[in-house]
Amino acid sequence: MEKKVLTKSNFVRENKVEVVGCSRLSESFSYKKITPKQKILYYAIENNRGLPNSYVEKFGNKFFKDLDDHNNYNLNYNWKILHKKTMKVLKKYALENTDVPIILKIKTGQLANAKEYLNLPKNIKIEYYGVGHKLIKDSKVIIGLNTTALLEGIASNRFILIPYFHKKNNKSMSDKELSLNLSSNNYAFSETDFYNKLVFFMKKKYNINKINNNQYSLKYHLGNADNKADLRLNKFIRKNIKNNAQVY
Repeated sequence: MEKKVLTKSNFVRENKVEVVGCSRLSESFSYKKITPKQKILYYAIENNRGLPNSYVEKFGNKFFKDLDDHNNYNLNYNWKILHKKTMKVLKKYALENTDVPIILKIKTGQLANAKEYLNLPKNIKIEYYGVGHKLIKDSKVIIGLNTTALLEGIASNRFILIPYFHKKNNKSMSDKELSLNLSSNNYAFSETDFYNKLVFFMKKKYNINKINNNQYSLKYHLGNADNKADLRLNKFIRKNIKNNAQVY
């Protein structure tokens, strides 16, 4: 996709662009052969994750008047309610399963003392600093929306659960949401559905030899569904060093 954007904009010729993929994903792939603990990891949904709200607020609607996609955009649209409902279900699950650790990973800059994070059950912990993908290694179920952490969870072969209370199905073509093409089992369409699927995944046995998720999104977004991006990058660097050495 990025190659098409670059060449279509005439920024660079097509034969000068080579797609190698995201090599950092190799760490996530390495988790596939590690059986996770009975732990839940929730990448806290940010209010405006994947939405252009900050740009609209800064530049105003008139700045985007020529964009067809912006004509029907509502600045008040956000994921705030979805996040609060997700927290509500996780608190319920935590109280009923006190032996199961639940990690909330919030972004640096988010408020750790927000109302929904107060009076949490003892088995819910907030992770504020550091990179988020390291937390996937021990986690069995990964929860989130519109975050590349889900892609890392897919590469790690963990069970993915996406709060999707705002839609009736997972066939959305919305440009506001990260396209993953996962099974309907990975989407929760109500709070009750979310709870039931969370229980299901936590009871499900993890098989290191079974692929749990569609790999489409790894190829589409990161160009690395085969875990060979690091080899392609190495080859690309070596080839260019050699070519440049010959020129001089």
